[in-house]
Amino acid sequence: MLIIAVSVLIIGIAILAGTGFFQSDDLEINKKAMINDVNHIAMAARRYYTRPYALGGGNFSYSGFVVPQTYRSNLNGSYSAVALSPKVLQITGVSARDTACTMVAQIDSYGKSSNWTFTGDFE
Repeated sequence: MLIIAVSVLIIGIAILAGTGFFQSDDLEINKKAMINDVNHIAMAARRYYTRPYALGGGNFSYSGFVVPQTYRSNLNGSYSAVALSPKVLQITGVSARDTACTMVAQIDSYGKSSNWTFTGDFE
């Protein structure tokens, strides 16, 4: 009887430890998926930036850029963008798993992302 009780206890501890490992992997997967989404938004922003006004672009300005509908909210998170200046766009993402987990990136006039900041468990 003692062997059965110890076995059950060991199995329970193993299950709890395994769950913790999977949750941290799941969070890392969510973070990487959101970084990928931000990079796709940055590519769309760069296309907008270089496109002339006549073709619906910003004519070398991020002012007026709107996050594409596909990326505003998806299984990974929700995203918004603000032009900090005509040549710098800030993209913010909030995780769908945990709203305390956020990321912010700035996109320059060449479409390059920088100044990444992460909050919550994304840190």
